[in-house]
Amino acid sequence: MGVCAAILAFVLATGMATDAAADRGPAIIVVPRGPVYPYAQTLSCWSDVRLFETLRDGYFPYCREKLRYRPGALECFQLLDQVCTVLMPGSLQPVETRSMLNRQVIPCPEGPQPPVCRRLDVH
Repeated sequence: MGVCAAILAFVLATGMATDAAADRGPAIIVVPRGPVYPYAQTLSCWSDVRLFETLRDGYFPYCREKLRYRPGALECFQLLDQVCTVLMPGSLQPVETRSMLNRQVIPCPEGPQPPVCRRLDVH
């Protein structure tokens, strides 16, 4: 009988402790998010040639300044961008940023016509 009484006392004590915890309210679960920085964190950077798209001919690594296309004329531009992967403040997902590093004038090649550059790209 002594062992049964000890088991019964243990079960009752455990049941009472559970009821007391339930009376305090719901449990709060904290999910760790990692460090939150108050400023942007640059993860990596690289150089990339900017591509320009046309519906008919696809992508070009250069664009033309003028509407009239003249192969051989110094009216085409190739733009080199710096691309960086950045972790913004309070975010867990990195984003890519682009900024122009270099604008190079090249002779317009023979072949299909590249798209016209936007004014912001060449000036």
